[in-house]
Amino acid sequence: MLQTDELKLETRRLILRKPEAADAIGVQMLIANWEIAKWLGRLPWPYPANGAAEWLERMHREAALGQGYAFGLFQKNRPFDGIVGVIGLHLREHGEWELGYWLGEPYWGSGYMSEAAPEVVRWAFEDLGVGHIEAGHFIGNEGSARVLLRCGFEYMGEARRWCESRGHEVDSLEMELTRAKWAAYTKVPAMAAAE
Repeated sequence: MLQTDELKLETRRLILRKPEAADAIGVQMLIANWEIAKWLGRLPWPYPANGAAEWLERMHREAALGQGYAFGLFQKNRPFDGIVGVIGLHLREHGEWELGYWLGEPYWGSGYMSEAAPEVVRWAFEDLGVGHIEAGHFIGNEGSARVLLRCGFEYMGEARRWCESRGHEVDSLEMELTRAKWAAYTKVPAMAAAE
C-alpha cells in the first residue's frame, strides 16, 4: 500500500503534499468562490461552512483505501502563506483514474497548475503505476484546457456531465492520456513547449 503521509512532490516553484487538517481554513477560503465552483463537477454550492474539513476527511479515507490521492499546492518562496490550490487523482466507478484540480483565484495566471499537473501525471505513471488517466473540462474553461493539453492529454469527445454547483448537466469535453502516449509526448520537449 502506498504511504501517503510521506508523499511529497516538488516542482520549480511548488511543493505538492497531502493536505492536512491545518490546511482546511485555506481550502475553505479559496474554494468558497463561485468563479471556481462553476467549473467543478462535485462541488456543492453554496459551499458549506464545514465543507473543507469534510473534504479532507474523505480524501484521507480514499488515500487509505488506494482510491484517491490529493495534493495541496504550496509556494516554495512563501511556505507560510498556506495552500494555493489542489490537484489529485481519484478512481472512478468504472475503474479508471481521473485527474482533477482547482487553483485559488488570487493565483490564476501564475502558471502554477501548468507546473503542478505534469508532475502529478509523471508520478501517476511512474510511481503509482497507472496505465491510463481520464480528465476533462466544462466547455468555456479554457484555462483547464491549456493545463491538460500541456500534459499531453487528447480530446476524445463531448459529453454531458453533472455539475453539482449549477444543479444540472453541463457540456464537457472529455480527454485521456495513456502511459505510452505520455512517454512519447515527454520525449519531445519542443512540442510540449509549443502547446
